[in-house]
Amino acid sequence: MSTIDHKDLSLSLDTERMISVLDRFPDQCASAIERGEGFKLFPKQRIDKVVVCGMGGSAVAGDLVKRFSRVPFFTNRSYIPPVFADRYTLLVAISYSGNTAETLSSLARGIEAGASILVITSGGQLERISNAQDLPFLKIPSGYQPRAAMGHLTLPLFATLSRVGLLREIGPWDALLAGLAQVRDRCTLSIPTDENPAKRLAETLTGRVPVVYGTADNTDVVAMRFKTQFNENAKQPAFWNVFPELNHNELVALVRADLLPNQHVLLLENAYDLPKNRDRMEITTTLLEKSTVPFTRVGADGESELAQVFSQIYFGDYVSYYLAICNGVDPTPVAPIEDFKRALAERDDH
Repeated sequence: MSTIDHKDLSLSLDTERMISVLDRFPDQCASAIERGEGFKLFPKQRIDKVVVCGMGGSAVAGDLVKRFSRVPFFTNRSYIPPVFADRYTLLVAISYSGNTAETLSSLARGIEAGASILVITSGGQLERISNAQDLPFLKIPSGYQPRAAMGHLTLPLFATLSRVGLLREIGPWDALLAGLAQVRDRCTLSIPTDENPAKRLAETLTGRVPVVYGTADNTDVVAMRFKTQFNENAKQPAFWNVFPELNHNELVALVRADLLPNQHVLLLENAYDLPKNRDRMEITTTLLEKSTVPFTRVGADGESELAQVFSQIYFGDYVSYYLAICNGVDPTPVAPIEDFKRALAERDDH
């Protein structure tokens, strides 16, 4: 029996039961869709561009929605929104805690620029500012680790922007929920390793450094999400890059694979890759084999574009969870990040 199949070991490490949150993710998404469809946004003037201000998992929400936008769309990971944010901009301030310093700063600048505003948060300073200034405010449930609340952060934004005509067709919600259910049914803890692709990949990655390759304007956001989940859940280094850019630089580094002998490349694929990027991926696999760099192809479930992207992210979340168990660590705490926030807050107080 595989180590990951020992339920008692997994649950002894997983003190806050992240596995239960993972298993309930399709339900989280269904609830988030309903919340978003019940929210009405009335911009104060016409909108010709969107700026989503957020960090971490909140910024991923912007990256996911961006691919479906019918207008120029920018995800802002900074204290200052882009210079083109003006009165014809919808500025979305999104932070799970409501206390993200960069997002609060960008919101203040957006208000000064006369932008239309949408705030998405579970509370904190963003909620207080929204109430004080009568800003459009979409409240989401509290009690999650921010990285485990991707459905609550992302899908209300999808539903809201769709209602005001800023997104192209995203396909039926049922396709998304069905794709997620397929991932859960194959990857939940009770499914043994020999039948569970997430557990098998986690075992493959144990003792190795994941290098995740996606494609521009498709699985790039998935690759970044894999990387950050490996960092936060499994507590280990990981890296990511995208086709076609990586073929113009990183590819050359393969000749010195001896400098990173424990790397393992993950190639993210789905039905929405450009044919030219598929060609690039095929040629790259040949070069990986020639340089004796191990790699694994990772596909996607789902009958729509949104379903495939979400299902890949969901699968990566399971992989990172099982990799944490293989590493003998609790997937939930992120002590260095909390220590950093406290140190930064102390500087702000002086």
